[in-house]
Amino acid sequence: MPPSPPPQLNPGSQSTSTLHLHAELLPNIRQLTLYISTPTNVPSTDLNIALSESRRAVSISLGSDDPITMKLPARVNQTSHRILHLNPTTLPQTQPRASQGQYSFRMQVDDSHNNDDTILLKDDDPLDGYVPWTATDMSSETRLRCLKCGGEVLGEGKVWKDLPSGNWAEMMDFWHCHKPDPPKGERGGDGEEETNAVVKGYGAANQVVATSGTVLVDVAGFLVAGVDCLGVKQIPDDDDDTTNPQPEADKIHCSTCTTQLGIHDPIANGHRLFKTRLSASTSSPSSPEDPTAITWSHHSPETIISAQLLELIDRESARRFIIHCDNKTGLLIWIFSPTLRYSNASSTHSIAAQRAMKVFYQTLGEDAIEGMLHPEPGVSSLAAVEEVKLMREEFEAFAGVLEASSALLPLEARVFREWSVGLVRRFERRGGRG
Repeated sequence: MPPSPPPQLNPGSQSTSTLHLHAELLPNIRQLTLYISTPTNVPSTDLNIALSESRRAVSISLGSDDPITMKLPARVNQTSHRILHLNPTTLPQTQPRASQGQYSFRMQVDDSHNNDDTILLKDDDPLDGYVPWTATDMSSETRLRCLKCGGEVLGEGKVWKDLPSGNWAEMMDFWHCHKPDPPKGERGGDGEEETNAVVKGYGAANQVVATSGTVLVDVAGFLVAGVDCLGVKQIPDDDDDTTNPQPEADKIHCSTCTTQLGIHDPIANGHRLFKTRLSASTSSPSSPEDPTAITWSHHSPETIISAQLLELIDRESARRFIIHCDNKTGLLIWIFSPTLRYSNASSTHSIAAQRAMKVFYQTLGEDAIEGMLHPEPGVSSLAAVEEVKLMREEFEAFAGVLEASSALLPLEARVFREWSVGLVRRFERRGGRG
């Protein structure tokens, strides 16, 4: 069954009394698009657009109303002054949707040598630094607790290590089977060969196992030895419970509020704790006057899920995913752009320039999910689609982010053919390129 079409947008659904600005920067083509939405009954002659002297912001007003100023994601070049000048004689050719209150302007980024944005864009790798809470973000003083009730889950004094990429085991198996023959005279016996395989890590039997005192960090969670966990209880999985991202795996719950914090991994002999359900203490005190003060932080499901998707793009070269929590309701998403920078403003809100992914999405029903994941013989299906199963709360939060971001976009940017369009904020490190 084909995916259900996106909801039809009513041109009148957007407020008829507000001015709405939206700017998107695509680093790969170094182009910035500015969208302006006005009430349909406002003539273009009442629209006043002014580009700041630094060419990093625009101020736009309707008639004598107070202007709305929005900072652009990057500095644009000098020709943008001419592009933003509305000439009534050429307006119908350059802005065919002006009669509907929709304007769009495409401008190039400034390439001058003294422009800080030039360095930023050169380093804007779409798959660079997208994982929140890596081992380098933690320290021996870091503690973990339940995000919902604050109950302590992991005490301090641990060593934090990043897990290798998801295809590490496959690469090790490949190396074990296809490693080059050593030169003559340097070949050891079978016992020496097996010892080297174990020590150097390329043995086919090697696998990651949880060790007491060490926390292994991956994109979406932490692998912790069960004896190191505090205030948690292990509950056998209920066959009727479809919210578990890994069915048949025992669930790890908070002993205080019973929130599920993760699952037990019998192969790794440890607990996999979900980052979305935890908060972590920072290594630096919140106040210099009080060295004992602890600052707690957490990451939204949006940033964790976006990191999972980016990791799959990096590892599997996939751009289309089926995201669901119970096989009954899901989303088919297409990562159209892994990275862009955007800003948004109106009379009621302002979003500073931030990094995001542009996502095309469709709502899927139970039959569509099953048909795409397990197509019948002879039935065509998407050749490259990856399944991402989430907890129910995380799935609902992610779907809500897509819908909310789509509502912020201009009408002409909310739909692409049969796809709805949304923006998903992704993690970005401050003080370094990420």
